[in-house]
Amino acid sequence: MSTLALEIRKHRNSRLLLLILGIALFETVWLTAIIGIQASRSPQGLHALKTFSLHNYMQMQWLLLGPTIAFLASRIAGVDQVGRMGQVFRALGESPRRQFMTKLALLTGLGTLISMIMLISAAFVGTQAGLLDSPSYAAVFWLIIALTIVSVFTISAVQLALSNLFDGSSAGVIIGVIGTLITSLAGIALKMPVIGWLLPWGLLMAGSPLETLTPGNSAGADFALASNPWLLVALATAVALAWAFVSARLVIRKEENA
Repeated sequence: MSTLALEIRKHRNSRLLLLILGIALFETVWLTAIIGIQASRSPQGLHALKTFSLHNYMQMQWLLLGPTIAFLASRIAGVDQVGRMGQVFRALGESPRRQFMTKLALLTGLGTLISMIMLISAAFVGTQAGLLDSPSYAAVFWLIIALTIVSVFTISAVQLALSNLFDGSSAGVIIGVIGTLITSLAGIALKMPVIGWLLPWGLLMAGSPLETLTPGNSAGADFALASNPWLLVALATAVALAWAFVSARLVIRKEENA
């Protein structure tokens, strides 16, 4: 049996699947309700475009992705602390590095699943509500998917490290929430999304291909796009790998010294 399969089996009695489905349902209903309400108000300009549904998805993820991953990371890491499963697996010869990478793969997969449910639902509701096609929609759809996966990976690595360093306590979740608030405040209120490059919770904002943060209502308008959006994704990937490397080193050092 693979290491990932064993990791999944550890959570079969923790109701993790029900938790994932509950989070996905709550966030998706919230997002699609916002899109549906806005579409029902005879929108004009950018608000009438299908791209605006993707814009809504991005804004909601700026606020929810960090806390969601932080909470799931605390649950995944907490299983090892409560049941001493981590010690059992190490006794069986599994290295701290492999344990971390397995948890990272599981958490990244779960976070991506929730995000894709939200994104696909947002696109579907936008289409059904009669929002209009525009060049920006096709240009950014796959970019947003790629950037979402990179962001989920980055936050997952950091939050797993925090959960490990604080022994599964709520401290890691609190740091994730505070980090999300800082990057969201910088990007939305202060109009400085570039700060997102400095913190793992802000990569989705910093690398966004949609440069228009506050859509206007001018007729015939379309969203302004970044000049080299795939370069932003590549840069976000490099930053993600750096955060993952640092996170893995911190966890491995702690486990080896335990």
